[in-house]
Amino acid sequence: MRRPIVLLLLVSLALPTLAEEAPPPAPPPAAAPPAGDDRPATQAELKALSEEVRRLKLEMSVPDAVTFGSYAGMGMGASKVHYQPKGLSIGGYGEFVYTNYADDRADVAEILRLVLYVGYRFSDRIVFNSEIEFEHGAREIGIELAYFDFKLLDPLQLRVGNVLLPVGFLNENHEPIFFYGVYRPFVDRVIIPTTWNQNGIGVYGDVGPLRYKAYLVTGMNAFGTEPLEAGTWVRNARTGAFGPARTWAGVGSVNVDVGPATFGGSFYGGNAGQGKKDAAGATVSPWILIGEVHALVAWKGLTARAIVAWGSLSEAGRVSEILGKAPEAYIGSASWGGYVEAGFDVLTLVGSSMSLSPYLRFEALNTQSAVQGAGVLDPANDRRVITTGIDFKPIAQVVVKADWQQVKTMASQTLQQWDLGIGFVY
Repeated sequence: MRRPIVLLLLVSLALPTLAEEAPPPAPPPAAAPPAGDDRPATQAELKALSEEVRRLKLEMSVPDAVTFGSYAGMGMGASKVHYQPKGLSIGGYGEFVYTNYADDRADVAEILRLVLYVGYRFSDRIVFNSEIEFEHGAREIGIELAYFDFKLLDPLQLRVGNVLLPVGFLNENHEPIFFYGVYRPFVDRVIIPTTWNQNGIGVYGDVGPLRYKAYLVTGMNAFGTEPLEAGTWVRNARTGAFGPARTWAGVGSVNVDVGPATFGGSFYGGNAGQGKKDAAGATVSPWILIGEVHALVAWKGLTARAIVAWGSLSEAGRVSEILGKAPEAYIGSASWGGYVEAGFDVLTLVGSSMSLSPYLRFEALNTQSAVQGAGVLDPANDRRVITTGIDFKPIAQVVVKADWQQVKTMASQTLQQWDLGIGFVY
């Protein structure tokens, strides 16, 4: 008899609290007019329908208008969740390309990338964001970012997960509407190397005109499943969303806005050995250092960029020996690269909302500027690249591109190609 009395008391105590927490009952749906009744809807029916639409929008967290912008240096699509008032955010970007080579290389047409952004804003202070990429006709699938942001203070935010390293122009903002040309610049692909993501934790924020980021991330892996190559330096040492974490690295960046110009730089340093031992059982500890400085000017119809990047790999000779490299294929103990480019949107002269931008870019880079041990310099890795073309944007989110590119090496090689592409962000 005691148990029913206790249960009755608990229920009676809980009823006031439940009454306070329970949401007000939804208004009863308006009665549908009889079939064949073409009378106009009553005010009560319209009000009920409006309330139902409002309730559904709140539940689905669908904003009245999608806001695009760059958040903390990220691309427009990747930034959508940060502008979402609450709930789910979906975005993405893609690149379709065609390349016609002037030599005997086979021409290429492919869906270079299809990318899906999925984010969720849990509250004003907690945001999750992710990027899933399908490359080269979906033959390669990977996670390019997946992190939680915790807003502590306006100038101090915490980021945890798989992050894009804040190095150079394109590693964080690599959407096709942001850069000139069908393909990303060589310097951003093999010296930086974009796209570069690692698992880690860090802080970022804005202090007046200054923007900063500082992360602790898992180290690169000089002995991963894809061996390092002299022509692409440490690009294959990236571990992305999955990899060993026996050695770690740090990266930091600073950018300052001065009127229409932005000046900045970044530095990365870390052990890429991941506990690897040589034939004698000794631990190999190659350190990778990468630094860069850059400047951007966007004034009226003019956009101009310049960047200089350099890197070093300690124990490069030992790494090359373990990888079984021929002398001319030794991984460089030093590398460098840079470019300058400028484009002008001629349609700003007539006040059009569309954009038509001819541009010119010059690059110089060497992924093997120094070698160690038995290594021999290969002049084919010392390159000069000219890219010129035109980008047309009928709207801000879609770009049609055409360019001509010439690559000359210090080995007296000259390669030329024509490229066409379409890029989009949503």
